[in-house]
Amino acid sequence: MTQEQDEIYAQIIKDSSKRLRVLKTLSNFFSHKDLFAVFIRTQVIHNLFESNKNLDPHKLELFHVQYTSSLIDLFQKLKKSKEQQYLLISDEIYINDDLVRKLESESVAIDFPKEVREHSANMASKLQQLYTMLASGEQVVFGWGDIVLFAAKRAGEFYREIDASQFLALTEMDSRSAYRNEFACIEKKLLGRLNINRFRVKFACGLVHGNEIVEVYDFMDSNDKFVFIASAKAFYFLDNETAQGFDLSKNLSSKSRIIIDLKAKTDALKEKQATLKTFLPRDVEEVLEGYLDKISGVDFLDELQNVDEQTNILRAMLNININSK
Repeated sequence: MTQEQDEIYAQIIKDSSKRLRVLKTLSNFFSHKDLFAVFIRTQVIHNLFESNKNLDPHKLELFHVQYTSSLIDLFQKLKKSKEQQYLLISDEIYINDDLVRKLESESVAIDFPKEVREHSANMASKLQQLYTMLASGEQVVFGWGDIVLFAAKRAGEFYREIDASQFLALTEMDSRSAYRNEFACIEKKLLGRLNINRFRVKFACGLVHGNEIVEVYDFMDSNDKFVFIASAKAFYFLDNETAQGFDLSKNLSSKSRIIIDLKAKTDALKEKQATLKTFLPRDVEEVLEGYLDKISGVDFLDELQNVDEQTNILRAMLNININSK
């Protein structure tokens, strides 16, 4: 080889090595088996020309111009798009985690389960007082202050919203036989059951519609439930058929519900983030598979001079809309 040929050869090998380094970086970023395979095959082709100066180095340059450069351009654009998505997801995860920490610190200040136990005990005491008054006809000092106070303090944050039809389904009790006095109205069957169970009840959940409050209670020793309609100071059994239309699980604070939703969203974002780099759109997969098949062919190097036959994959690479991925 002449000095000029040596210089051309050295420059082509140098340029080829640069492309290989870029291709290796992209392969490591995407961790995709076909892209790794393309890198290895490209390295083999490069090594073939680097170790054999008798081969025409212009074929190596032509190979890179027709194939490697276009592939690198495609995956660099895709890498930029994925990095932007990755950063957006990372920012959203950070914001979610920060908000969760703040909401959790605020929620710790309220011991709602303890307050519920106290409220249950207060309601049991009120029911027992009402029974005594109704059974004996005697008047005792009675007031709803502590019961009303609990709802006033916690309904806004903890009680579950219901619509108008649900509220009516819970409160239409006119046909039921009930005891009444100036303080309350209690279904007769319910009052008898309360006495038999020694007024051992517990608060199940609170429901709210506008300014109307309904509280649901469980008997300690059975699955039976009853409702307390705050505005009417009325108590009635809640039958199973009506109960099926309601979420009567324990109340969570609005902050706790937000925390649960944020954590679920963050988990989904982390799962998406974990697979973001390795996932390739189907059209990119197809181009990559075709490209790998082509450069792995036994007679590939001999076909390099036929540019027209080799441009289909190049066109496919250039036509992929990275911005939509």
